[in-house]
Amino acid sequence: METGENKLIEGMLQGNPGSREGFLRLYGLEVYWLAYSRLWNVEEARDVLQEARYHFTEEVRNGRFRADNGSIRAFLRTTAGNLCIDRIRRRERFRSRKDEIRDLEISRRTLKSPDEVADEIRIEEAIQAGSVELTELQRAVFALHYLDGVSAREIAERLGLSENNVRNHLWRARQRMQIILAPLVEE
Repeated sequence: METGENKLIEGMLQGNPGSREGFLRLYGLEVYWLAYSRLWNVEEARDVLQEARYHFTEEVRNGRFRADNGSIRAFLRTTAGNLCIDRIRRRERFRSRKDEIRDLEISRRTLKSPDEVADEIRIEEAIQAGSVELTELQRAVFALHYLDGVSAREIAERLGLSENNVRNHLWRARQRMQIILAPLVEE
């Protein structure tokens, strides 16, 4: 285990307030981008990061996580992944008939035909399903660039990558999404 991890655990056990900053410095960005690439929502990704940190802190405080019984990174990735799955399930479970009626009413107001609305929904679903076939890094870069409008340079700074590397991931993600969406274009 890394020295930084041992110091972090010791600081948490001693109640050191600087251990929060150490945690965020060592693992914050990785956990955040993992959550963002699965949820595609900035606020929820931040919440997952905080919840994962909370779960880790509780494990340390209760003596269930010691420096010799595993990697902090693995624990956080697993915890964040499970929290994302829980959030996705909650979203799907609570989508009610009322939401569907509201969606139909909105589509009626925008003067779109039911076929146009159905096409938009199919495209949206295809994009979300296709994004699963991308790597986590490709998905994060793709979402940041195309959904949030962040430049390649800024993505590189945020993720600690070279701008060339970011452009490569964008290119690969675009190529994969074109293959996935090709059947929809042909219809």
